[in-house]
Amino acid sequence: MIVATVNHSNGVSLMMLSCASIPFYSAGAESLMLAQTYQGQALTQDHLVSEKLDGIRAIWDGATLTTRNGTQIAAPDSFLSQLPFFAVEGELWAGRGGFSVVQQTVLDTTPNHLAWSHITFVLFDKPDALTSYSQRYATLLHWKSVHRHSSTQVVIAQQREFRSYQSLGSELKKVVKLGGEGLMVRNKHAVYIAGRSEAIYKIKLNQDAEARVIGYKQGKGKYQHLVGALHVESPQGVRFYIGSGLSDEHRRNPPKIGTLITYRYNDKTDNGVPKFARFMRERSEL
Repeated sequence: MIVATVNHSNGVSLMMLSCASIPFYSAGAESLMLAQTYQGQALTQDHLVSEKLDGIRAIWDGATLTTRNGTQIAAPDSFLSQLPFFAVEGELWAGRGGFSVVQQTVLDTTPNHLAWSHITFVLFDKPDALTSYSQRYATLLHWKSVHRHSSTQVVIAQQREFRSYQSLGSELKKVVKLGGEGLMVRNKHAVYIAGRSEAIYKIKLNQDAEARVIGYKQGKGKYQHLVGALHVESPQGVRFYIGSGLSDEHRRNPPKIGTLITYRYNDKTDNGVPKFARFMRERSEL
């Protein structure tokens, strides 16, 4: 399988090659519009393409900044004062490969002003169940044009129209080569509807997922006295081991049992076990 960039292009074969001044949703994943994994659905010029950012999704309701699970984020006033007066969704981002920086910064209960100075809030939607995505996106662009000097840490995700599967594949390949995560594709006519939506697709060369650590496997050879692999369980109840991707430090001090981790894989067996699973990082339950 394959799955916002900011805007680029290059050649990959695509194996299979988004919202309402709704009474502002109760913070929580169940009230958000969520993407589906792209599996070869037809795309047209009605779709917009952007880079999928590897940060932390955040919701601003005009007064409070929270994670997708409703956890309030302790951002400094100097950051919050740059945000719009209306509700928006976006990604707290520190550049490609900067997820750990974002996670540590957002986890701090006391805001670190220096750390927050490296964070950008990339806006991609304005929850509004009565208007199309293109209208909502235009609102974001207009707001930014008015506040471009006073809101320097707030930017709008760059969108471009879908042109062809070939250009989509080229763009995906280029983004990944530059250290990006993948692409997002949105239907420009879609209104904001909570839940998994066919109006938004994520396209990635590799798939990421989460699992919980339930045990360890003893290492062999040079890892004889260290952890050889993590025994993990997926949300679907599938248990398997992940050894690839673990650093020597992780093997000496592995994630504690009960810890949620993010791993990357290429495909799954008929029994649902991820193929070529490799550890990426510990994932905080924000």
